[in-house]
Amino acid sequence: MKNSGARTSVIMGLGAAALLLTSVACSSSADTTGAAGSSGGGSTGTAGSSGGAGGAKAPALSYTFDTAGSTQGFNIQTYIDTSAYKNLGALAADAGAPTDGSYPTLVQADGVGQGTPASGALQLTAKFTDFQQYVEVKVGLSPPKDLSGTTLHAAVEVASTFLGGAFIYAKAGGTYVYASSTGTGLTNGVFTPLSFNLDTAQGAGGAAFDPTMVQELGIHIYSDGAFDGGTFTPAEYTFYIDNVVAK
Repeated sequence: MKNSGARTSVIMGLGAAALLLTSVACSSSADTTGAAGSSGGGSTGTAGSSGGAGGAKAPALSYTFDTAGSTQGFNIQTYIDTSAYKNLGALAADAGAPTDGSYPTLVQADGVGQGTPASGALQLTAKFTDFQQYVEVKVGLSPPKDLSGTTLHAAVEVASTFLGGAFIYAKAGGTYVYASSTGTGLTNGVFTPLSFNLDTAQGAGGAAFDPTMVQELGIHIYSDGAFDGGTFTPAEYTFYIDNVVAK
């Protein structure tokens, strides 16, 4: 009887141990599954957050000229320039502007521009008669715009062969400090991209340019300076300006 009781005790002990091991295994399995679920959820959340931060940022300014009849506030600069370069938009004969009434014109034009299909652009016409002449289109920003951390972009096309180029300019601060990008030559029938990093802009005459307070921006289109053997053909030229954007 004693031996029988011992055997029964051992069997019961082994059974309890088996139950204990089974319980531990189940608990361990449940903990591992829970951790995996938590890890998977955390990774998904981080990726979503990263995707949001990396999405396309809206431009600080955008002029696409797609609305029929609207120049979106752009107009021709009429400043009387008494330097060697003459502003064709100046409304005075002594500034070198044409005397036959053919001053530059600016309108919004449908069916032209960079899009496919083209959805609109500014159309500028100006009668250039010689080297060292220019015309500007501009827009005022009221109140002044903080464009720090952005680059101004624009695209300009000329509809015929033209000895000249274009650049972007901006005026900033309470005293309208002037700064501009480098001039780029224009090619007949092709939109030429222009860009101007406002954070690295150098004000005229060494003045500090403040990109947090931009008051005006514009596109300057010019005929080249005279060169040996060069001949300028007087004509009315047509230019298209599209996608003036700060981003």
